[in-house]
Amino acid sequence: MTSGQVTVHLVFPEIISQEAALACLADEEKSRADRFRFRKDAVHWMACRANLRKILGQAIQRPPREVPLVLTENGKPLLAPPYDSLHFNLSHCSDLAIVALSAEGPVGIDLESLDRAPDLLECAATFCHPLETSELPSETGARASQLLRIWTAKEAVLKALGTGLSHPPESVRILFGNPVCTAISDRPLAGVENQNLHELHHARLNSYQTFLSAPTSVTRIQLIDQSFTHQPSAAAPPSHTRQDAPASGSSTASHDSAPRSAAARER
Repeated sequence: MTSGQVTVHLVFPEIISQEAALACLADEEKSRADRFRFRKDAVHWMACRANLRKILGQAIQRPPREVPLVLTENGKPLLAPPYDSLHFNLSHCSDLAIVALSAEGPVGIDLESLDRAPDLLECAATFCHPLETSELPSETGARASQLLRIWTAKEAVLKALGTGLSHPPESVRILFGNPVCTAISDRPLAGVENQNLHELHHARLNSYQTFLSAPTSVTRIQLIDQSFTHQPSAAAPPSHTRQDAPASGSSTASHDSAPRSAAARER
């Protein structure tokens, strides 16, 4: 992977068949899928996990099922040695998944449907820093949109740092800037000073709020639209579409959620 770069893959989970997904999964993951209450959630989780394994397998040149994944004590999946210098993170909604890869250091990504923004209006105090609350717009639509930006950015940085929501999100403050954002915390949060937040924009993400948290050393974000790799041959599309942009332009360049259920979360 190119130095200073994060690669972001857009994946459409429904493209992979259940049989193909199962062939990518480890036995423990198959058992986990069996424990989902609703079959549709299990199928979606398996598709996202299988696509993650395929992307990681391609990066480390291993078959998807043989990609060695381990979990931190907070439940964040990592690659086991000798591949642990490659960092990754996954987020997914009902019809889209997004995977970030970096050799620069820990990354976190969060993807939220814009439709979820109104759900946050009544629970701002549970995740907003008091100063963020005081700066929210008064108009309902603008307020909901800003709350979604705050939530998504916090999810991304806390995923990057491996704490998830075990670190109180209301103690974290997002400093929105142009072109990048940063985060600070009232409570100790190791590594937060080494992360920048990038708001991603792309045609495929027009219905979503998306933030990437990446090391400050990252200077370029490459977006790969995986959907083109699965189009019917009759359509004769390119193998995939890549859109490159300097990280310094990530808030407006061409590398383009409310809290989700446990089934939709991925650290």
